[in-house]
Amino acid sequence: MIVSDAPALADGKEAPDASDSRIARGLLSTPAVTSERQRAKNCGKPGSDGEIVVCAQDDSQFRALSSAEADPKSPQALDDGRLHAPDFSGGSCEGEFGCITGGWAPPPVYMIDLKAIPEPPPGSDADKVAKGQMRAR
Repeated sequence: MIVSDAPALADGKEAPDASDSRIARGLLSTPAVTSERQRAKNCGKPGSDGEIVVCAQDDSQFRALSSAEADPKSPQALDDGRLHAPDFSGGSCEGEFGCITGGWAPPPVYMIDLKAIPEPPPGSDADKVAKGQMRAR
């Protein structure tokens, strides 16, 4: 917003009032937050030219952190409607509810069909071991 004291007659409107210009300049130069010292100095005193002075204490020291501020990776912090990449560097979730771990396979199960094994030839070492005539090595 640009405020000028010069009359704006070229567009067919009348010149702005000097007080309007002063108020606009004051709004543009007003800081968003006043310092603690300035607030203490002006609080409780009536303003000049009918200004309204609003005083409030700074309660930021009494505020608790929100869930998103306390834990940026919490479901409340991540539920902002944006897509988030998965976190693969978070370590193990072992022992947590719903944890699915990977990186290992169960030991293999060997299935042996004993009926498919042929009978040992007569007189062989396998035949002698089966009949108890020879000890297995």
